[in-house]
Amino acid sequence: MIKGIGVDICDIKRLKTAIKKNKRFLKRVYSDREIQYCSGKKNSILNFAGRFAVKEAFIKAVSTDKSISLNEIEVVNNNHGKPEIVLNLAIKTILKKKKAKNLSISISHTHNAAVAVCILT
Repeated sequence: MIKGIGVDICDIKRLKTAIKKNKRFLKRVYSDREIQYCSGKKNSILNFAGRFAVKEAFIKAVSTDKSISLNEIEVVNNNHGKPEIVLNLAIKTILKKKKAKNLSISISHTHNAAVAVCILT
């Protein structure tokens, strides 16, 4: 049974501007591990945008819980390259409140935008 669903689209150009304008933006939005991973990619902005879209989609999926900060929602790739949200204490607490046992995400992007969906079951 679906307990929550969220989708978000991130404009690449807008995110790039936000990162350039505000030096603290990366630290406020991303974990150290995400910053290191994305910065190591050839076109890092696409990875940053995809992860930003996941974070926003997750917040929409849990809809009622705004107590989590974006950098607490950490997106990593598993051994097969599939993106996943790290099930840290903050995420586990939210899932428990929503009575959700599973969390699924998907990311896609073009050169102009990144989109993500998050489904809680």
